[in-house]
Amino acid sequence: MNNNATDKDGLNILQRADISKTPQRLAVLNILLKSTTPLNVSCVRELLTGKNRIDRVTVYRILSLFKQRGIIREITSTGGVNFIEMATQENPVHPHFSCRSCGMLSCLEPLTFSQSHQLISAKEDYSVDHIEINISGICSGCRNATMLQKQSGKGEQ
Repeated sequence: MNNNATDKDGLNILQRADISKTPQRLAVLNILLKSTTPLNVSCVRELLTGKNRIDRVTVYRILSLFKQRGIIREITSTGGVNFIEMATQENPVHPHFSCRSCGMLSCLEPLTFSQSHQLISAKEDYSVDHIEINISGICSGCRNATMLQKQSGKGEQ
């Protein structure tokens, strides 16, 4: 996506959320719009380069405002790190996989309505307003690296 399209999308999102358009808010929003995976605050700050450099407190305030207005959602990994992703129709609520070894968080396919309904159908008296599914384990990269280490260790003995 070119920067002009991202800026226009960001401006539209801020306008719909009734948030005043500042260069800092637009810079943070554009980073989130361009990302294909959830980002933690450190990643967002690293991507804010040059004239868009923003102090940590301001980044947290911007993200808090975006969360309050429903622009983003926050995912907590099994390691306790908070990740942020866009909350749009193009990015519906979906489960995530968190690697216990490297800390990577990746998106999984969204659940269908019937699949999510099955999760709560045992208790018909629930009034559900939020479902969050996070799966943890070891990603294929870490698993393969561990197997290679074990194989190379056996060969040296």
